[in-house]
Amino acid sequence: MRGPRGLKSGFTLVELLVVIAIIGVLVALLLPAVQSARESARRTQCLNHLKQHALGCLNFEATKGHIPKGNYATGTFPEGGNVSWMFVALGYIEQGSLYEQVVSAGSLTNAVNRGILPAAPKIIRCPSDSFERNNRMHSSYVGSTGPTCNNPPSGCPAPFQLHCNGQVMVHSTNVAPPPLDPPTHPGYEASVTHGSTPVTADTRGMFARGDARGAALIRLANVTDGTSNTLFIGETLPEHCEFMRYNTGPGWTGGNHIAQGQTIQPINWQIDRMTNPPAAFGSCLCDGTTNPSGDKARCIMNWAVTWGFKSNHPGGANFALVDGSLRFINQNIDHRTYQYLGCRDDGVAVSAP
Repeated sequence: MRGPRGLKSGFTLVELLVVIAIIGVLVALLLPAVQSARESARRTQCLNHLKQHALGCLNFEATKGHIPKGNYATGTFPEGGNVSWMFVALGYIEQGSLYEQVVSAGSLTNAVNRGILPAAPKIIRCPSDSFERNNRMHSSYVGSTGPTCNNPPSGCPAPFQLHCNGQVMVHSTNVAPPPLDPPTHPGYEASVTHGSTPVTADTRGMFARGDARGAALIRLANVTDGTSNTLFIGETLPEHCEFMRYNTGPGWTGGNHIAQGQTIQPINWQIDRMTNPPAAFGSCLCDGTTNPSGDKARCIMNWAVTWGFKSNHPGGANFALVDGSLRFINQNIDHRTYQYLGCRDDGVAVSAP
């Protein structure tokens, strides 16, 4: 006589497959939430970086009477010798150690030769920007020049260039693009191309690229539209700008390239990427070889389109305002409003959304 049968243990194949399917569905449902949480954390960290840069510039202004200049081609090191605004602001935030090391070297060149530069403190890069993460040359942040025009010597102007409503060339003849119909710009007078001027009255934003004579001195007193209504510093993507992407030497601590964030270009205006740098900088080879899509308005060599604010955060970019407050601004912001925010003294005070 047989005894009672023992109970079966374990899963059948069908049951196992069902469990695996359920786990897969749960992972698929949770993954976007996890990714969103991670991006939210990165965006917050990026805002904290911007806060530090803004505070450094404001502390500098409180001491020197003006914000850091966009160009230190003239003057005595460490406030000369072609240093950047971001470098001089380091001494006014929690990066004083790096600042002192470079200063003790006597020049940016000496600091590079001694291995002090290039350096990459966390505050110079947005954690959402993974482009050449280990490249210590790049910075994810640029000072705002506001609604400043660009010269089109490359022959590749973009439609939004007409928002400039005219521009004054520094090294060539005057150029005045026809106005848009209907106009989508505030109607500013002609501006000095790239902000290449040391004259404060000829600038619109908080920084100016300057030229061989240096850059404009901009004070908080020049922000007549209000410090809470004016863009100060924002994000960019070095991958989308040939002048930043192939930067060498001291990197972000030198030169005027991080003083060129323009509001003429819409936020997150996409630029075609190239595998290798072209032979000639400053020229726009929109021939389908250098520029994959052949779209002149997205050519990485076209200085008229590459100096805008942009980020890898979905839907917009982070900014610091002159009062030190922070904003994430949607890339679909009304273009006229965006220009008003970029200009410090046009008489139109609009609140950042």
